[in-house]
Amino acid sequence: MKMRTLMGNNIRLFAKVALSLAVISLAATETHSFAQTKAKRIDELMTLYHKYGQFNGVILVAERGQVVYERAFGQANLEWGIPNTLDTKFEIASMTKPMTALLIMQLVEEGKIRLDGKVSDYILYYPRENGTKITVDQLLNHTSGLQQDIAFSDNPNDVPPIITKINADLLSNDELVKLIATRSLRFEPGTDYGYSSDGYAVLGAIIEHVSGKSYWQVLAERILKPAGMTETVPALLTPLVPRRASGYRQSFASIENAMHIGATPAGGLYSTARDLHRWERALYGNSLASQRSKDLLFSLRKVITAYGWKTAEEEWAGKRRKVLRTTGGLPGFVNLLLRVPEEERVIILLSNIRGGVYRLDEIAAVVNRILDGARYETPKRSIAESLAPIIEHSGVAAALTQFRQMQARPVEYSLSESEMNSLGYHLLYTRKAVDVAVAVFRLNVEAFPTSANAYDSLGEAYMVKGDKELAIRNYQRSLELNRQNTNAVEMLKKLRAN
Repeated sequence: MKMRTLMGNNIRLFAKVALSLAVISLAATETHSFAQTKAKRIDELMTLYHKYGQFNGVILVAERGQVVYERAFGQANLEWGIPNTLDTKFEIASMTKPMTALLIMQLVEEGKIRLDGKVSDYILYYPRENGTKITVDQLLNHTSGLQQDIAFSDNPNDVPPIITKINADLLSNDELVKLIATRSLRFEPGTDYGYSSDGYAVLGAIIEHVSGKSYWQVLAERILKPAGMTETVPALLTPLVPRRASGYRQSFASIENAMHIGATPAGGLYSTARDLHRWERALYGNSLASQRSKDLLFSLRKVITAYGWKTAEEEWAGKRRKVLRTTGGLPGFVNLLLRVPEEERVIILLSNIRGGVYRLDEIAAVVNRILDGARYETPKRSIAESLAPIIEHSGVAAALTQFRQMQARPVEYSLSESEMNSLGYHLLYTRKAVDVAVAVFRLNVEAFPTSANAYDSLGEAYMVKGDKELAIRNYQRSLELNRQNTNAVEMLKKLRAN
């Protein structure tokens, strides 16, 4: 009797275990199937973005440490027709800044730097007039008052020789900071916000002076090697870099080779999507920084960006979540890394063609909706971008006809006020086609009749054309729509005075 009872219990136990295993297997199958569906939808989405000329580069999407989707699109080198691959290295520009901030926090943890410490405490050559006022924290959160970026000229047609040297990577970081230190402040430290790459070059000099090593050496020892980032190297102009992507600048008229910008602690690395994923994963542990430091690095702030990150709480699919972004842009590259820590989700987008329209946030938002299982819209062709070659090759009459046809197909084409405005200015000043520009601005006013900016731009085009009456009429309409439009007020004064 006891034997029968024991056998019965074993049978029931076996049945329960078998049922549990079946449920686990079914759940795993459903999870795998759902992941495959997500990947398929993301692939369909990205294929369209690439087809419409709106993405050329690499995307990587991961959740809970697992890659959901990764793929390369387009060309790494247009002249040779060399395709992008998952191993292609892109210049990540200002996405270097979070790593510089992380190095600072490591040194803060070790007691070698204080966030309230002054620049002059660490860089003895820095002029004390400003060096005793600017703190490390102000450099990190862009409230130091330093200028934006010494590597860019105010007049692209008249570039000073020193900027040419900077962008040829011929200066050390100390030499660069000595030049930065001579520039006037935009505002008193701590009184305002002003994005400053110069400030992160100064942070790099602080790291060098405190450690006694070059910035690149400290970065490699403290972040790249611990995170396993074997494919990330300084974005210097002369060294050979295997699988390096060429950078291109795209306008309405053409795609051109983009100029190189000097590598600094503010922006100066080549990396791959996979390497950036390794770095992003390392941020979840404590190998690179303590939880206390990470709480500060990723805290919500009122300023646009600080410590290398844009932080915000956003609502997606009816749920509020903390979202962290780091972005990087150069004349030939544009990049985004978006983190949702609650889901351990990351979306990495790296592109080596920079056009006039920034779409990476839009792409990431749609990918997030796919991951959440929410409804989403597929990309559309840009009417403005589609019109540009028609105007160039077939003339304005053909372009107007095509505009009406595209406008009647809203499922396939999108009409953007800002893109049409950009096309108008391209025609007005770059192509010097004033009458064609007027026609484009008029289309924009027709499509967006309540836009003060559209009327303001049309007024400007008429002013360039020399039609004073129509210029005044459109500036007046712009001012009626927006009483705060100070440009319209000034232009009306100027027109009436003449």
